[in-house]
Amino acid sequence: MREAAAGELWRFTETRLAWFDSLVQSQGLRRALAPGDLEAAHRDRAPAIVQAIEGCQFMEGRLERIGEVHRRGVRHLQLVHFMRSDLGDNQTESPTQGGLTPLGRDVIAECNQLGIVVDVAHGTLAMVEGAARISRTPLILSHTNLASRRLDPFTRLISGEHGKLVASTGGVVGIWASPTFASLAGYVDGVVRAATPDFPQIVRLLHRKGLSDADVGKLVGGNYVRVFNQSVSR
Repeated sequence: MREAAAGELWRFTETRLAWFDSLVQSQGLRRALAPGDLEAAHRDRAPAIVQAIEGCQFMEGRLERIGEVHRRGVRHLQLVHFMRSDLGDNQTESPTQGGLTPLGRDVIAECNQLGIVVDVAHGTLAMVEGAARISRTPLILSHTNLASRRLDPFTRLISGEHGKLVASTGGVVGIWASPTFASLAGYVDGVVRAATPDFPQIVRLLHRKGLSDADVGKLVGGNYVRVFNQSVSR
């Protein structure tokens, strides 16, 4: 790794935002920007995206850039990623910031104000505790797995306590179909263990586990739609 030059991360993000613009136009996609947009796309069988950014390094400490990416169509923002962040501690680095930083709190408040889903994936338990205290909308922890044993240092897995904290905000934990699982059946076992990808095989396997139609509907998209609508209706 190296330190980015001043302005480099923002310039890179601008190129990616432009790429999304061209993708939406060339592929005939819809952007989900407001409550009801995801349901409308589902009703119309129209391909749609929730435009997201993983990690807020593009900010380079400038809070006003949250408003800029919102104007460019971003409606889902993951606060931290693998790189050290001035927003808070992540799971794969030594925690040195006490969880969520003052700038991290400001970013969450800005997301709440503008209408952006707050994603705490990669954040430490202490960081998520800070986010849960101040966010006025439910949190998303978009991709992880629930540990079946004691957590190793610097793992991306989470404990049951960590998952329940996200759920206590009305939020959702997304179970990641990672190489941790050797099969679709193993992935479904992970989803069921967490009690929390919309592919026909996964839906059938969830039904075979005894889940109701209503619960399966929540798992394969309904939970996220609920949090999206609550977050963007500012």
